[in-house]
Amino acid sequence: MKPTMSDKIDEILKLEGIDKPSKWNRIGFAFRFYSRYFFERMAFFSRSNRFRVWCYRKMGVKIGVGAFVGNYVVFDRIFPSRVTIGEHTSIGDSTVITAHANIPSQTPLKKLYPRTMKETRIGKGIWIMPNCVVAPGVTIGDYSVIATGAIITKDIPPMVLAGGLPARVLKDLSDDLVGEIPENEFSELIRIRNDKFNNTFNSGGKSH
Repeated sequence: MKPTMSDKIDEILKLEGIDKPSKWNRIGFAFRFYSRYFFERMAFFSRSNRFRVWCYRKMGVKIGVGAFVGNYVVFDRIFPSRVTIGEHTSIGDSTVITAHANIPSQTPLKKLYPRTMKETRIGKGIWIMPNCVVAPGVTIGDYSVIATGAIITKDIPPMVLAGGLPARVLKDLSDDLVGEIPENEFSELIRIRNDKFNNTFNSGGKSH
């Protein structure tokens, strides 16, 4: 049986922690969804970064101070509050940043790949060049660069240049950032790289 619109909304609400959605829950979701769509359209037509950021925040995206969001950026419309952008990060034009995955059509694959929702975190001081795609659940470490057209499907360490399809680390930027980042913050980012990524880079970057 083809699912109704209420069935689809209930599926989304359950991912938000509402196990037994009511009529008012569904109405509230519909209102929020169309509000997000409105603000997204407003952002698309704006030439002002300040206004675009305001619109995306109204959608629910968590965006830090001093961030830049380019033209035609697409944030997850269903779970925008699951996307976090750090302060002073730049997002290039036509980038897509998602927090959930779903197959809209009725195909047997839906049982293999049900709707999922994950937190997507983009750190601070990052430069994401145009036309990139960030998959649900990805974390991009502080002060990293993502090259044009990259598809990020796995976590990216802090202070690296990454690119490709899918993205991989191309260069260690930590030596170039010595003195540019406060010493205690720099040390913490190195600790994160050592603990989570074993400081192993495809480019053969130096370890600290």
